[in-house]
Amino acid sequence: RQMRQGGDHDSGLPLLTLERLTFRFVGAGFVLLTATLAAGWLFGEQLYGKAWVWNHKSVFSLLSWLAFALLLFGRRRFGWRGQSAVRVLYIGAVFLLLAYVGSRFVIEVLLERAA
Repeated sequence: RQMRQGGDHDSGLPLLTLERLTFRFVGAGFVLLTATLAAGWLFGEQLYGKAWVWNHKSVFSLLSWLAFALLLFGRRRFGWRGQSAVRVLYIGAVFLLLAYVGSRFVIEVLLERAA
């Protein structure tokens, strides 16, 4: 109870403040991810010669966008907090990790090819 209200000054931020801050960062990241996906969809043909390519980066980026959209919707509509919110947050973060730095993982593990 003291951690939630910030009664103990040695414990850092109160849990409710930390939770609010986390969801603000998730909201800001969701806006940036939406803008990135929209820009890639709109300007991809001009920059790369192809409008939209369905590769693992696109799929994992869209899955992470859906996970964060579900998290923000669940928070607003159903009041998700604690473990349920953290699970969805971790799933979205893993999808983003696989989208942006997981090319080698996809090639070697999922597709079972030598790099």
